[in-house]
Amino acid sequence: MSPRGFTLIELLVVIAIIAILAAILFPVFARAREKARAITCLSNMKQQGMAFEMYTSDYDEMYPPTFEWKTKLDPYMKNRELFKCPSRRELPWFYGHGYNGGLMDSETSTGSAVAGFQMRSRAQIQSPSHKILTVEWDRCVSGPPNGDRAVHRGGSLHAWAVCRIHNDGSNVLFGDAHVKWLKPEQYHSNTEREENGTVIPADAAPVPEDVWRDYWDTEHEV
Repeated sequence: MSPRGFTLIELLVVIAIIAILAAILFPVFARAREKARAITCLSNMKQQGMAFEMYTSDYDEMYPPTFEWKTKLDPYMKNRELFKCPSRRELPWFYGHGYNGGLMDSETSTGSAVAGFQMRSRAQIQSPSHKILTVEWDRCVSGPPNGDRAVHRGGSLHAWAVCRIHNDGSNVLFGDAHVKWLKPEQYHSNTEREENGTVIPADAAPVPEDVWRDYWDTEHEV
C-alpha cells in the first residue's frame, strides 16, 4: 500500500489553524517586546532623574532652564544613548522627552500661570513626588493642556504633544526622581495622535484642571 498523504482540505484546515494561532500570538509577542523596551526606557529615565539631582546640587538647588536642558544634563549622564528611547531610535538624543516648563501668563488662554520646574529651586517645588519633571514627548518641552490646544511660542513648544510610546502609555519622571508608566488620560489629555500613526479622536475631552494641576503645577500642593 502506498503511504496516504494529506488531502487538500486537511492542508487548508492546518493552514487556517496556524493563521489563527499567529493572529492571536503575534500581538501578545509585540506587547511583550514593547514592555521590555519600556523597562529599558524607564531605567534610562531614572538616570535622567539622577542627573537632575546632581545638576541641582551643583547649581544652588536650582533646576535648569528649558533651553537646551538636555545639553546641561549631558555632563551628568556620561552617555547620550541614555537620553534615547529604544522604541524611537530614529530620534536624535536631544528629542523625545519633554521637560516640564509650565506655562507663562501670556501662553494660556485663561491668563493663569502654571509653574513648571525651570529655574525654580527644589524648595519651591510642592509635592515633588507627584509633579512631572519630564515625560516621553514629541518635543523638548512639555506642559499642561491649557488653552486652545496650547500651541505657543510659534509652535516651538507644544503642550498637546501627548505620546503613547509603550503600549498606549509612556514613562513619566517625577520630581523625586521616580519613574512610572502612565496613560496620558491620567495626567494630560487623550486628544493627540500616537506617534506610530494611530490617531486619537481630536474631540476627546482633556483631563480636568483639578486633575492636571496635581501633575504639572509645581506651586500646587497635592
